[in-house]
Amino acid sequence: MSSSRLGLRLAACLLNISEARRKNVVEKIAKAALFEENGKEYSQVTVLNIFSDHNYNRSVITIAATIEKLGLAEKLTVHVPGCSVFLFGEADQPEKRSLVQRRKQLGWFSRREFSSLKPDIGTTPNKRCGLTACFRAL
Repeated sequence: MSSSRLGLRLAACLLNISEARRKNVVEKIAKAALFEENGKEYSQVTVLNIFSDHNYNRSVITIAATIEKLGLAEKLTVHVPGCSVFLFGEADQPEKRSLVQRRKQLGWFSRREFSSLKPDIGTTPNKRCGLTACFRAL
């Protein structure tokens, strides 16, 4: 990836949602990352990929934006009920924990009770939604 602007810092969001079978719902969430409420397109924001696993009814939407657009995470939490955002990498200031460190800290792959976790942005995770989003500055 190249940019005519030197020093452009990007953030990537892996938005995990418990929906894959209703394509229109997944696409609506992805579009919420691209457009303001008035329908105007955000500059320097793109959806890189949408992966849906119909068997497990889970989707991952990969969003990239300039680091200045991290406020977008707050907007997405409004459109995705139960969405909790945990920052890592450059976005995780001042700690700058890696994805691996953050997942270990959160017990990402364990069957723990998530309600005791405090997300960086969004609502406290619940058992139904689990851990739903992470942001990383590239």
